Amino acid sequence: MSVIPEIKFKELLEEEKFNLPVRFVSENPGEYSGNFPVVVKISSEKIVHKTEAGAVITDIKSREELIKTYKDMSRKFPGETIYVEEMAKRGTEIIIGMINDPSFGKMILLGIGGFFSELINDVTFKKVPIDIFDAEDMISELKYSRLLDGYRGFKASKDIVKELLLKVSDFGLRTEFSQIDLNPVFLYEDHYLIVDAKMIV
Repeated sequence: MSVIPEIKFKELLEEEKFNLPVRFVSENPGEYSGNFPVVVKISSEKIVHKTEAGAVITDIKSREELIKTYKDMSRKFPGETIYVEEMAKRGTEIIIGMINDPSFGKMILLGIGGFFSELINDVTFKKVPIDIFDAEDMISELKYSRLLDGYRGFKASKDIVKELLLKVSDFGLRTEFSQIDLNPVFLYEDHYLIVDAKMIV
């Protein structure tokens, strides 16, 4: 198994019309002319867990800080691709993934994301392909599905979750993979953003 570099996977997702944050790739961070704050990430086929490896730096608020972070990351991860993303406004967090199980075939996963995702372990699976009724079932099977209507100032929409589940299911049927992780996905009132994406083949 091997990890597809995140930039390559995100480019593929964009070709499939998924929504992702604005991205900037260059060896010269001084050329960045987008909005702040930003996130700096390493895109590598060698790193599976970027956060644990220190390959993600968030909340960079100025060009000076960005240039310094680039230099630090270049020293820490020589030869790897460094890129910048506009830092997404926090939304209701979900996890969507797929696995290609040797016994059951391709399965799609939906889970509640955020700080307590591992603690509450609120996830559900379905074999693909799925239809709109399967997507509705997956949402209703979550213990904390009410969060997908919005909670404590965070807007969200179950309709957006349904549409995204169907889109990921269709993508997975046409793609060879071992595992796909879209985590986190930020939900808003009328759209979503896939903040981190990983594919293992």
